Amino acid sequence: MRVSHTLRYAGAAIALAAVGMLINTQFASEAEGQTNLIQDGKIGFVLHQFGGAGTAGEQVCPDGRSVGYRQQFEQSPEGQRREGETDDEYGARLQRGGMAMATRDGINSCQNPEAAGPDPLYRTMDDTRAMAYGIDLDDANTTANGRPPPGACAQNDFRRPDGVRGIDNQYARLTNCTGQPSQYPADWSGWLPPNQQGQGQENTMLEGSWGVLIELTDVDNLENDPDVGVAIYANNDPIQLNAARDAAIRDVTYAPKQEPRYRGITRGRIVNGVLRSDPVDIAFPFTAAGGLRDRIINRAVVEARFTTNGEIEGYLGGWWPIEDLYSFQYAFGGSPLAVAVATTMGRTCNGPYHAAYALADGDYDPETGRCTSISTQYAIRGTPAFIVDVATSSANDDLENGPGAQRRP
Repeated sequence: MRVSHTLRYAGAAIALAAVGMLINTQFASEAEGQTNLIQDGKIGFVLHQFGGAGTAGEQVCPDGRSVGYRQQFEQSPEGQRREGETDDEYGARLQRGGMAMATRDGINSCQNPEAAGPDPLYRTMDDTRAMAYGIDLDDANTTANGRPPPGACAQNDFRRPDGVRGIDNQYARLTNCTGQPSQYPADWSGWLPPNQQGQGQENTMLEGSWGVLIELTDVDNLENDPDVGVAIYANNDPIQLNAARDAAIRDVTYAPKQEPRYRGITRGRIVNGVLRSDPVDIAFPFTAAGGLRDRIINRAVVEARFTTNGEIEGYLGGWWPIEDLYSFQYAFGGSPLAVAVATTMGRTCNGPYHAAYALADGDYDPETGRCTSISTQYAIRGTPAFIVDVATSSANDDLENGPGAQRRP
């Protein structure tokens, strides 16, 4: 759908954050000012920013950073530079040697990470001094030696730069001592990471291959409303950008996908300008390694507020099942590119697989005695949009249903 509409927005902003959080009274008054913008009890947004809610300040990796296949080969006797070898020749040999190290004793560690065993050179950010962005997903400030909430496993929650504790973001511990993680200035004390368009995971979203919609319904008042509808949808339409292609056009009409896994419909409440949605399972098709694969978020929670220009900003957090995480981000659905990507990124495949289970904090399995999902947070920003919940055809249908598509059964 490509229908544009224009709304007259008076000065607007609503504060949406976790229940019980101390909110600046400015946000509550801005939320009150937004109430006259509700149309038939509805307000909608299309996200234009979607990035991992990483850490603030210096990375706390006392044991150093992860060492990948290529680096391991480079440190071996066979990986030493040979006399007369040019830079190009040596670089190519290191790349080949690194890729060869992904298969040992006949086991391809990217295709079978469990059999490959843990990687002693994979590093995680275990130091409790580290701070991270995100929200408290389970209303508990958990420690590794404490008692976890029901159905969870005890891990050390983070403190956010603005002082809020109980931040569930074990994915940051998993990834922030490897590669180029999301890292923000130590002197930034806002509740959200600084606005760094293009530093997140939204590049392919802005290209039109996937998208996210958020809609509030049954809204009477944006400052205090004890019961509102909250819908998190996968967008069925490519996002519409301005002529410079650096910002979303306001007040465009979009349609959500109709498949149940792409539709997280739940309830929530607004207290003093703060929305807290109830948990709901959701998935988004996301471009990775040449195909669309489902990004799974179980028990997802949205927390956000309007900015002064009427946009929405906040968090989308939940738990990512580890087997889905591994297939999506490391094995790429079994793609042969997995080894090459791991070699380039400076990590192994089996390293994060086993580390993810060690850091898992959700979906406890009594049969195995371990948790099977890991808390994950995304910083989001969105532009006002109209959402019409009807079945439509998509420009991405061929890509989504083609041979490169990967879906969880």
